[in-house]
Amino acid sequence: MVQYINTNKEFHWGDWYFKSHVMPADFDYKAHKKELSPYYEQRGFKVSMMFDDYFSRLNGIHSDRYLSMDLYYFFVIPALNRHDFKDAYLDKNIYSELFPSVKQPVSIVKNIHGHFYRDGEEISLDEAVAAVAHAQGELMIKPTVETCNGEGVEQVKDFDPMAVKALFAQYGINFIVQEKVKQHPDLQRVNPTSLNSMRLYTYRRLDGSYHFLYPYAHMRFGGKNAIKDNVSQGGGTCLIHADGRVDDRVYRFKSMEVSSLKRETGVENLVIPCYQAVIDTLIAMHKRLPYFDFVGWDVTVLPSGEPLLIEFNLVPSVEGPQMMAGPMFGEFLDEVIQRAAQVECVKMQTFKKTFDKDMSFLLHMQ
Repeated sequence: MVQYINTNKEFHWGDWYFKSHVMPADFDYKAHKKELSPYYEQRGFKVSMMFDDYFSRLNGIHSDRYLSMDLYYFFVIPALNRHDFKDAYLDKNIYSELFPSVKQPVSIVKNIHGHFYRDGEEISLDEAVAAVAHAQGELMIKPTVETCNGEGVEQVKDFDPMAVKALFAQYGINFIVQEKVKQHPDLQRVNPTSLNSMRLYTYRRLDGSYHFLYPYAHMRFGGKNAIKDNVSQGGGTCLIHADGRVDDRVYRFKSMEVSSLKRETGVENLVIPCYQAVIDTLIAMHKRLPYFDFVGWDVTVLPSGEPLLIEFNLVPSVEGPQMMAGPMFGEFLDEVIQRAAQVECVKMQTFKKTFDKDMSFLLHMQ
């Protein structure tokens, strides 16, 4: 019996995750489930060819190199990124400290571990409430740790001080209130109500060189009347070509249908403004993250053409990129799998470690 680096338990978890999050319910995943990838077998991993069966039907690219979910989450990510450091870096409240020279949404108030801050200085609850209540223009509020897919992102609708205080209590700890981003008009016209962002990836090799991973970059836009560019909740995603041109094909999870950007939004021949500047900015930011060799960046472009950082991800999903552009990591895959083969899988790398703290007492504070 062949001894694989990934166990049967991990192998089956990867299949389950993929079926639950990506495949439509009517897809016949069993057709090629028992066929194994020769590429990965030669490197000690057990990976089903059902991934090729699914992805190739969408993008026309047949390959035995598609990453399975257990291989990616249990072996690749721990090989590339320091998982034990991840949570501290992912607090959106510290982005301004990590990347002080990069444009970011304007912060009104930050709540870090239950303490309020404004312009780098700690303030009281009443001062935080007043800052939001008296702010000009549209504001957004969102959690800053342990979130994904736009979870918890909402627009502030009531600026009465009591309503603001109640909103703070609702979010508890670790959140931020920011001015709503005014994006470049070329991006806004795809969907006027949502912040339409790009997800791009950078990789640091063992030799210390940094690389923008093309062709996996993609633009995401929200569904009708949505404020989030969430692909899994009605939005769509399109590949971005090397010169910044946005592909017309629109992809979605849990669907075998590929739609058209022009047909859905009326937008055609869209080019990401100042695309090379976006890429250069990402590489510069990655150099400030020495513990992480693989980063997924969410960015948009301001009306001025400057890149704006929304957030970065240290366990970025690869299901979407493989759906649109073929096996993740491309020419660097051999190196990545060689690194992954040296990782001992101890536990699932996506566990949430939530510390629940009742913050309802804020409602009664003076």
